Amino acid sequence: MRSSPVLAALSLAAPLTTPALGQTPAAVSAAPRISGYIQPRFQTVGDSATFLLRRARFALEGSLTAWASYRAQVEMRTNGAPATPPASPLTVSITDLFVRLTHQRWTGTVGQFRVPFALESLLSSGMLETTERSRIVTAARRDIGAELEWRIADRLTLQGAMVNGDGPNRAANPDNRMAYIARATVTPVKGLDVGGAFAGYSDSAEVDAQAMYRTTRGVARVEYIRDRNRRTDVHTVGWYALAGYRVVPQLVELLGRVEQYDPSDQVATDRSTGYLVGLQYFIRGDDFKVMADYEVFREQGLQLDNNRGVVQLQVRW
Repeated sequence: MRSSPVLAALSLAAPLTTPALGQTPAAVSAAPRISGYIQPRFQTVGDSATFLLRRARFALEGSLTAWASYRAQVEMRTNGAPATPPASPLTVSITDLFVRLTHQRWTGTVGQFRVPFALESLLSSGMLETTERSRIVTAARRDIGAELEWRIADRLTLQGAMVNGDGPNRAANPDNRMAYIARATVTPVKGLDVGGAFAGYSDSAEVDAQAMYRTTRGVARVEYIRDRNRRTDVHTVGWYALAGYRVVPQLVELLGRVEQYDPSDQVATDRSTGYLVGLQYFIRGDDFKVMADYEVFREQGLQLDNNRGVVQLQVRW
């Protein structure tokens, strides 16, 4: 007999809802905090060029008690998802909408959140070094469900989630089947995180291998993702390797990335490889910066006129 998803979600959150015995909760301010960022850009793809609003996000977050907090974030953009309403070129959608409960090394999250899978999808768009994520990652994956995390600071992180598996902003789960995600990362030496993840959906399964190394002036990140569709037996494979170095501390960072994406192992001519060079110019850290990068794509078969150049301004508060 299958257990109820609701009971399973409550069982994840139950150990987190009561402070330790004898512990006096600290005074908590209920006043909400407002944050957000905007990313206007100029973009060229092939022989076309346009100005667009890549993202404009506004978040409201705060603490309910010493161990419970909330976050609600909406996004407006002029490309990407279907427009709302359909006649409008502007997309308005919810990205984050969750309650988070903490107790010592445990954290539980219930609502709509980023699922703990791909490393690059877990990095905020406001912190990314490049204007776009790699093709195999494509976007910050969000879903509706419950997540449990156990962490030893700077040593080990274990995460597990049960979600609907249909993506964000869905009012129903048509197949009544859950998706299950697990991720683990270890920090063997200071600055180095190595990990892996698994995601099981009703029609597919994914594995991920990931590593990131940070220093005061540099960053290196690699990731490999493989997906198998159980119905068609099609494997989708992709990887990327990124490196960045601040040639002028606190001011200029140079970047390079190589990525490869193969949407189907049953098609012999659909693999593409991308080569990116870019830079970040920090006016006030990630809160106020200019990003610029150019990526050349090389297709396995017919060459496409799809090289991409972007200059993007970011303002964050």
